[in-house]
This record gives sequence, C-alpha cells and structure tokens, in this order.
Amino acid sequence: MSVAQEMGQFVKRTIFFFLAFQIISAVALACSICTSLSPTLCDEMAAAELAIIARYVQTPEVGPGVDDPDAYKSTFQIDEVLKGTIDLQEEGVARVLFFPGKTAMAGDHYLMHGNRIESDEGGELVIRWLTPIAVTDEAMHYLRRMWKIPENDVSRLQFATPYLNSPDPMLRRDAFDEFGKAPYELLEELGPELDKNDLIKKIESPETSSNIKKLYFTLLTICGTKSELPFIVSQIEKEKSSASESLPALIACYVSLAGEAGLPFIEQTYLSEEGSDYERRAGAAITALRFHGQEASVIEREKIVEVFHHMLKRPTLGARILSDLARWEDWSVVDRVAKMFVEAEGDALWVREPAARYLLACPNNEAAQQIGKLEEIDELAIRNARRFALPPTISPAAPVASPQAGPQGEGSVLRDSQRAVSPGGPEEEPNREESADASTSRAAWQYLVWLAVALIFVVLLGWALLKGRKQSI
Repeated sequence: MSVAQEMGQFVKRTIFFFLAFQIISAVALACSICTSLSPTLCDEMAAAELAIIARYVQTPEVGPGVDDPDAYKSTFQIDEVLKGTIDLQEEGVARVLFFPGKTAMAGDHYLMHGNRIESDEGGELVIRWLTPIAVTDEAMHYLRRMWKIPENDVSRLQFATPYLNSPDPMLRRDAFDEFGKAPYELLEELGPELDKNDLIKKIESPETSSNIKKLYFTLLTICGTKSELPFIVSQIEKEKSSASESLPALIACYVSLAGEAGLPFIEQTYLSEEGSDYERRAGAAITALRFHGQEASVIEREKIVEVFHHMLKRPTLGARILSDLARWEDWSVVDRVAKMFVEAEGDALWVREPAARYLLACPNNEAAQQIGKLEEIDELAIRNARRFALPPTISPAAPVASPQAGPQGEGSVLRDSQRAVSPGGPEEEPNREESADASTSRAAWQYLVWLAVALIFVVLLGWALLKGRKQSI
C-alpha cells in the first residue's frame, strides 16, 4: 500500500470518528456532578457502522523482512452481529491487526467495531475493523441487553445498577458512565427504587472507589432525608483535609438534605478561607452549588445567586462563577465585575477574560460602556474574550428566568452567554435581534475555524507518522 493510499484511509477514519465524537459530545446533557469519564460501550457502537462479537482464531507468525501490514493481521470468526448487516457466508471472518497478550487463547470472545470503506484498489467496499476488545460471557449479555434499551429510558439505569459492583472492571466503568451521561431528571426517576441505607453502606465501604462514591452521594440526594444529615456532616469532616473526587457530590448531597438553611455552613466551610488548598475545595463547592442552580430544584436559584455574589469579593473565586451568572441572566453585578477587571493584577490577571465575557454577554448599555473603558486598559483581554466565546449550539443551556422577568419564568433561554436581550422598549427590537444574530454567526464561524485547524493538524500529524514509517521500512 502506498503512502498516498494509507494517507487516504487515515483521513477517512479520522474524519469519521472526529465527527462522531463531536455529535456525541454535543448531544450529551449529563448530570454535572457525576459526568461520565468516557463514551460508553453503546456510544462506541453507535459511532461505528458495524459491531460484532467474534472468536479469536489465530495470529500468524511472520518472518523478517515482510512489510505488508495484511500479513500480520489476526483472524477472528464472527459469531454474532450486534449492529449493521454482514453476510456471514462471505464476510464471516474478520482480520485485523491484533497483538494478543499472554492470556489470550483461541476461542476467546471479543467486541469489534468496523466501517465499510473503499478498498485500496478503489471501487469495492471492504470492512476495516478496529482493535478488538476482550469480553466475558457476562459482558456479552450486558452488551446485548443494553444495546436494545432506548436512550434516556430509566430501565437503562435499572439494568446498569447491579454492574456498578461487577468484578469486571470494564463493566463497572461502563455502568458508571451510563449513570454519568444520564440527565439528572432521569436519575430522579430511580427514586422509589433507591435504598438509602444500602447507599450509605456502600459509601462507607473501603472497597468503593472515590468515583463510584460520587455517584452514590448523588443518588442519596434523591432518596435521602434530613435524618441522614449527621452522616453527611461526618463525611464532610473527613474531607476537610483533602478534596477527593467525590467532594462536589458530597457537598451537593448536604445542600439537598439541609436545604436553604445549609448554605451558610457551605460558605463558612469552603468559601471563606484563602490559599491553594482552600481554592481546590472551593472549586468543589462551586460545582455543587452550580448543580443546584442549574439542575436540582431543592433551593431557589436566587439563593444560589446570592452566594455567588458574595464570592465576587474574592476575584479568583468570583471569576469562576461569572459564566453561571450570565447563563442565568443575572446582570445585577456589572459594576462589580468591571471593578474586578480594573483591579486585577499579578497572578490574578487571568480574571479579566471571564469578566469581559460576562460584560460582553450582558445586553445592558451600561455593560457596553464598561467594555469601551476596559478596552483602553487591556485590549488583549477584551479581544480574547470575544475570540474564545463558545457558540450557542454547544452551550449547556437551560430555560432560566431573567431577574426582570415575572415569577412564571418569562425570561428566555441564554445560550452560551452570547444571546443579547435588551430590557428596553419595542423600538429597540430590530437592533437587538441584528446584534444577537451577528454575535451568534461570528461565534459559530470562530468555532468552525478552530475545528478545521484541529482537523488539519491531526491529518498532517498522521501523514508525517505514516511517511516516517514508510521511510524506516
């Protein structure tokens, strides 16, 4: 195979999986506390054209001097087609580059993904298989069942629950990722089936990893009551000297059970001290409060906003919640944010960009006037704030009420802090819509340009690697 042919196949595969990853990432609206670590097994199957269960047959022994990659491919017998259509009489054998470990034996089962691509000679389509994944009998049962359950169906989580304690690490991780990608509203549907005593027992178990414990705390926010508060407080005491992966979920659980009355305790414990260690724990508290402001409904969002306002007194913390205030269309702190920009210095200069993004998102004339003044102080920060604003299509938007809106939530949806909504009269409508459209279009084009640059970089890197390999043979 020539370098040009190899490069052509590399580009096709790169484009396919790049686009598949972008689609999956864009549509996932997961619970922000227990977000999944990686795509699930079903996600990977959805991104491929074909998915099969195959038995390992053999790996050929190839003598020195052979430079044909096909000579090194291992043989697998296809037993079951999970996705796609395959003629088992003509395509019943899969061949792929595979280097078996010491424990691999003929007859072992593997999950394989593949895509039909144009052959090297052109014209005919052939299947190009990806690296096989070893699966046990239990894993095959899990895959068959999980693949058939619709997305965003609570029965998907019900089926995954027992596998959180599976001895198979792959199934434990995948079950967790199924929970992590599920919206919080779907987790809430599990409420009647959750056993809070069982969750507490699992949280206390030394065998429970910090990652899985994070999920158990999240589930306890759904089924727990105030009677579990002493247990949660004891867990917070244990976490005072550290900031484990489960800390955001622990704090969110405390706030869920304690309600609005628990906010002063969180402020005093996590948001009032200074220092690098406290900053890490403050970050966990911000994540937990953001979860309650955006997804949970235990506490009114206005109360979370008040806590976030207090954090503006410490710019390095306040800068981390400005995107939340913009998403929730709280424009009541324009002057304080502008002051934060002006007074930033030394290691805290970075706060200027998030401050500028907040002001650029604000539809009020007061914010526009502040941007003009601040641009004279730090033109680069303002330019970067405009350049790196995310497009509306990938922002985790949710319907939120503007502070000027009525109690029924008449304010509209803010998408990625780029939407411009003026509180002025009807005569301002045309200019406002034109401004919003221009901002949206500009941000979307910026995002596409960065995607194109990243894709070109990957293609050039692949070309360089393939060329180097060819020259070394």
